[in-house]
Amino acid sequence: MALSSCAGLGRAHVRRCGALLANSPCRNINLRVLEGHRSPTVHLRSISSNKQGDKQNNGSSSMFSLYVRLNDSIGQLLQRTHPAAGKVYVQFINGAVQSWREGKTSVRIMRHKRTLGRDYTKLTWREVDSCRQFKLDVLKTLPVFLVASLPFVWLLVLPLIYFYPKQLLSSQFWSAGQKVSFFTSYHMKRVAYYPSILQALHRKLHRVEDFRNRTKLQELCANALREESPSSAAVMRVRPTFTHPVLHFNRLSRTQLAWLSRVLLLNPYLPKVLLRRRLLKHLEDVHAMDQGIQQEGISKLTTQELRKMCYIRGVDSMSWSRDTCVAWLTQWVQISTQLQASELCLLVHCMVFLSTGHSHVK
Repeated sequence: MALSSCAGLGRAHVRRCGALLANSPCRNINLRVLEGHRSPTVHLRSISSNKQGDKQNNGSSSMFSLYVRLNDSIGQLLQRTHPAAGKVYVQFINGAVQSWREGKTSVRIMRHKRTLGRDYTKLTWREVDSCRQFKLDVLKTLPVFLVASLPFVWLLVLPLIYFYPKQLLSSQFWSAGQKVSFFTSYHMKRVAYYPSILQALHRKLHRVEDFRNRTKLQELCANALREESPSSAAVMRVRPTFTHPVLHFNRLSRTQLAWLSRVLLLNPYLPKVLLRRRLLKHLEDVHAMDQGIQQEGISKLTTQELRKMCYIRGVDSMSWSRDTCVAWLTQWVQISTQLQASELCLLVHCMVFLSTGHSHVK
């Protein structure tokens, strides 16, 4: 009902809204129509544009401004005549606008990133996170919108999008209530694999010759299975154990890689080679973000940023207080920044170690 109302009234009032905007030059249209829904600003360094690029950007910005203004007028009209349909329409358009802005910023960052190679030191942690999140969102939503662009197929896709936003849309299109519900659901699915990850790690320890190192990791796994949260010192004591060849990333089975991919909310249904490559790439991003957060200072992050940074590292922090997020992220960054790029296997298992005992924390 809501979708049909959106479609019918949208076609009926497009000409009317277009006529209202026809007399207004595009360059005077204000982009702040949806200012409240804009994502946090990402500051780019060492990125410059020439005059020709500025003209092209101004042209695309003008067209985008016209699109925002037009859809805002349609949304206001729908909210007055059909509140339910208007709410759905505005939520979807806001998500599209936010996705466009974040995507445009991420593309600029990735172009600059190509000139740096793997040198993350010249990127802020927000820039690294923006590129990481953009790739995940594109992989999830692009196939849906490509199918929806086919003639007549969109009539079937729109109801699916409406009833299954969790599976088919990225978080930009979700309401505040949906975000809490969906993120909690995702966490419950990944936390179900934590015991399996710990047990698989424990089964490999008999091949570690050093008795002390083997015992330390056995105790850490046992405490994690009992949901006892370890200290930073306890985690760092098992650091030498992860240098053993049997615990190297290349020695992990496909099943273990799939379980660890779920911890980072990545697609586990890929061949072993692709699973390992994608998992390592995302762990490199997380490691680089940790170093950037330490340089900036955890106290400078907003509450929403703190919750997100904790969440992507393995805990259900969507309802945590700011102090709880700061305490947990401080412990995580303290461990992560001491690790080298060759110790990412320990880093991904730290997501399981440090998440135990936090299921009821607020």
